Amino acid sequence: MHKIIHRTHDLVLGRQAETLAPAVDLISRLSRRHVLKAGLAAAGAACLAPLAGLLGERKAAADEAVKTGKFIFPRLQFSVKDETPDRWNCGPIGDVNLRKKLQELTNINISSDPVVVRLGDFDDMCRHPFVFMTSEGWFDLPPQEEKNLREFLERGGFILADDCVYNAVEDRFYLDYIKMINRLYPDNPMRPIPFDHELYHLYFDFKAGSPHMQGCEHGEKGLFERGTGRIMTLVDPGDIHCGWQCRFWSPEKNMEAIKMGINIIIYFLSH
Repeated sequence: MHKIIHRTHDLVLGRQAETLAPAVDLISRLSRRHVLKAGLAAAGAACLAPLAGLLGERKAAADEAVKTGKFIFPRLQFSVKDETPDRWNCGPIGDVNLRKKLQELTNINISSDPVVVRLGDFDDMCRHPFVFMTSEGWFDLPPQEEKNLREFLERGGFILADDCVYNAVEDRFYLDYIKMINRLYPDNPMRPIPFDHELYHLYFDFKAGSPHMQGCEHGEKGLFERGTGRIMTLVDPGDIHCGWQCRFWSPEKNMEAIKMGINIIIYFLSH
């Protein structure tokens, strides 16, 4: 049975994660000239051992993972204009649960440390080629944060964006995220991810796309890199992060959300 954490405790955990972030220095700080080279190398090292086992047994003991590098699952801190309770740091227990399940169900060597990445600090972004972004409110990034976000994606970074559904029905973050990405990439707008895409089948199988927890059923969308077809960022309207918190739905439904999160991480590590 998963321990229930009150929202107040969630916010405290979020603040604790933020204070811990500067102390985490697993990847050397990069200048703009070095792009994401070191960060991507670390992520690649973390996935070399897992990929051999991903097609074999799904259950792998944590002590059998080859300790060549660690995958870090950081939370993205960004400017939110909406005065909603669940802002960028909501529900950190969900991040904790996902990291634990990733360790249990794969042999990916994942760091258990909470890490916060600041969108306003590009060098900080470059240290972590994968970041998780969520909120339940409308947002409008200042110009520098928008510039950093686009440059991060174009240099090989990946953003998993998930809508923390406002009042269980309004997809405010989802709509603003798509609007922002489409403005940054007017000639390459976000598109629905087809159900036969490898994202939904490369580890756990989802025949109808990402599991929908709550909110409007718009469908998951991705920004596809021209030439390669790689998904640079995806946004989920179904609040899978709430599923990771394991307190609002049945264990089976929550587990589906966790499995989708694992699929997304493995997609990033293998591309």
